[in-house]
Amino acid sequence: MMKLVSAAITGGLVALVGYLSVRRRQARVARSEAIRTAVEDPTQELLRRAEEADRDREELAARGSRAEALDRAREAVDCWTALTQARVGRFQAERQSALRRLQELRTSAGSF
Repeated sequence: MMKLVSAAITGGLVALVGYLSVRRRQARVARSEAIRTAVEDPTQELLRRAEEADRDREELAARGSRAEALDRAREAVDCWTALTQARVGRFQAERQSALRRLQELRTSAGSF
């Protein structure tokens, strides 16, 4: 009987220590994620906006929504320009591509 009680207590303690260890790890990961989000490079938001504007521009142009596509193309150019200024020497090709696409949309819409 004593061995059974001892085994149950030992098992309970092992389970408790395992549970506490998992909770501690989860808290550490959550804290790390919060810190990483807080110190994220501010240009990451610009990059996400630029890529999203590019995707939206293409979708709108494919659907024939020229005015909305032009708005998104302008936004993409603005974002890529801000990125090239924030990270000198980078995103030049993306900016040039966005400028070309804006010009194509303007030409197809008949506005210069």
